[in-house]
Parts: sequence; C-alpha cells; structure tokens
Amino acid sequence: MLQEKVLVQERPAIALRVNLDPERTESEELLRVLERAAKNDAFIAQLTYHGSDALQEYGLSSQAKAALLSGDVGWIEACVGELNQRLRTWLDCRLQQEIW
Repeated sequence: MLQEKVLVQERPAIALRVNLDPERTESEELLRVLERAAKNDAFIAQLTYHGSDALQEYGLSSQAKAALLSGDVGWIEACVGELNQRLRTWLDCRLQQEIW
C-alpha cells in the first residue's frame, strides 16, 4: 500500500509515495528504481540533481542509496544479480556524468 505525502521546502513541493509494504525487500526496491529510470528520463534528471530526495519513496538503506547515486554497479549486482543493459540505464548515465 502506498501513501502520498507532500513536502514543502524552499524549492517547489515534492509529492512522495512512502513504501508501506514491509514484504518488499531492498533488492526489489533497487530493481524498482532501476526499472523506473530505464523508462523515465525525468526520473533520471531527479536522481542526477536531487539525489536522495528522488529516492525518498523507496525503502532503501543509506548504503543502497549511495550505491545508486554513485553508480556502484558491483554493489548493486551483488544485491540483485547481474543487470541487463536496460536496467543499467541509470547507472551508465551516472558513470558518464561529471557531476560529483
């Protein structure tokens, strides 16, 4: 079940969906992020420029968020198994960026 929240900050409000499903594992959450990034260029931009804010709706540990945001393919594949090219979309984009 997902619940929607709206955060109001100095920048425009961001609608977040909080994962309330305790059955979903971190591996499943990682795959959800990668799947969304493979389909949604706007999400890739959110990941690039808003980092962990873009990952708020996912049940991920700090370590998993850091791996996603840094493009740590090895760590992620250790958690979810080998990724196909489509699921590597975000990670490949991140590794090509010069925004650190």
